[in-house]
Amino acid sequence: EESRGTGLRVLALSPGATRTEFFDVVGTPQAAGGARLASPVDVVRTALAALDRKNPPPSVIAGRTNRVMAFLARRLATRRQVIRAIGRLTAKEA
Repeated sequence: EESRGTGLRVLALSPGATRTEFFDVVGTPQAAGGARLASPVDVVRTALAALDRKNPPPSVIAGRTNRVMAFLARRLATRRQVIRAIGRLTAKEA
C-alpha cells in the first residue's frame, strides 16, 4: 500500500524448497521435507511472470506442489499446527 501510485511493484514470493546453498548451511537434508527442489531459474520466472501481469497479485507461490500444499495447509490445519510441523521437519537432530 505504501508504494501505491509510485510505479513501484511489490510482490511477496513464497519459493518453497529451492536448489540453493541453504540446505548445506542448515545442515540437514530433512529441511526440504522430502520435496523436490525447484531450480532458482524457475522461481525467478514465476516471480517475473506475476509482476508482468496487468494486475499483479500481492503474493505468489512458486511451484504447483507448493501451491497445493499451501492450500491444504490452510484448509486442514491451524497455523500453529503447520508451524510446529515445519519446525519438526527443519530441526537439527540432537
